[in-house]
Amino acid sequence: MDCRSEDRRKQIVEEYNVVPKAHIKLLAGQEKISDAGGKIEREYYIFEATPKESGNREIILCGMGAARDFLKLLNHKGLPVFNPLHGEGGCADGGPQGGEEADGHDNGDPQRGDGGRGGRNPEWNPIARQLYHACMWVIIIIDANGGTPIFEIQERVYNFRDREPFESQIKGVNTIIMRNLQGRTLTEAIDELRADNRIRDGLCQFNMLEDIIINARDKAGNPIQSYF
Repeated sequence: MDCRSEDRRKQIVEEYNVVPKAHIKLLAGQEKISDAGGKIEREYYIFEATPKESGNREIILCGMGAARDFLKLLNHKGLPVFNPLHGEGGCADGGPQGGEEADGHDNGDPQRGDGGRGGRNPEWNPIARQLYHACMWVIIIIDANGGTPIFEIQERVYNFRDREPFESQIKGVNTIIMRNLQGRTLTEAIDELRADNRIRDGLCQFNMLEDIIINARDKAGNPIQSYF
């Protein structure tokens, strides 16, 4: 969705329900063109925009300049940046640990607008953390569109991050990986990115998810292959 000017961004917020969905550090070898115009250099936001009257949901992909405008108009504190690279700022492990102000720098606890359920900041369940990391990697690698199942799972895992995710959510992400990574596991796809990126190993640990999948069964009672 075109959002090239401040006036246009104000118009979008007036006419659409705009929700920030992800804040991601651009990896080497990736190229993103902002809906505000120009090539994105460092970080980008993905927003979902649903018409307040009627119509189809649309996606806004933009760099930090336009993202700051949207967050200010929405009175939103911003999402934690998913930064999987060494030496590039961001959270200590690149994941949902530190907080994120609207300018993209960590300095507290991560909040989505009101800080999640009840405005509090709960401790992460370790399985939820691994599943959140997996979701973010999938979004990056398959260039996922907002409004698709991976975003729905990612958001629910974040909102209930102090609880162990449902087995169905873990199986759902496993299926998304199977259908989109051409026979590769998520770990193999991440390893391919290591040639051009100094990736933090802490964001690539999926052993708890693998254990759950290995012990799970499909609807017919058959074992499920892990694609983590």
